[in-house]
Amino acid sequence: MKKILLAAPAVLLVAACGGSPAEEAEDVQEEVIEAQGDVLDEQAEALDAQADALEDAGMEAEAEATEDQAEAMEDAADEM
Repeated sequence: MKKILLAAPAVLLVAACGGSPAEEAEDVQEEVIEAQGDVLDEQAEALDAQADALEDAGMEAEAEATEDQAEAMEDAADEM
């Protein structure tokens, strides 16, 4: 009887923590992917700023290529 009473809090603790280790690993993996998407978004914003600077400098072709890179990064981030 004591074994059951001692095991019950452990079961409740595992249930309160969100479940199995596999579920927790999946949650962590999802957070990593979301963070990677956020990084890509930030990099895309930096490329957009670079494209604006290139355009201001009269370098239209380079600005357009940089904007295309930024858009590709944004698309990749959205897919994550």
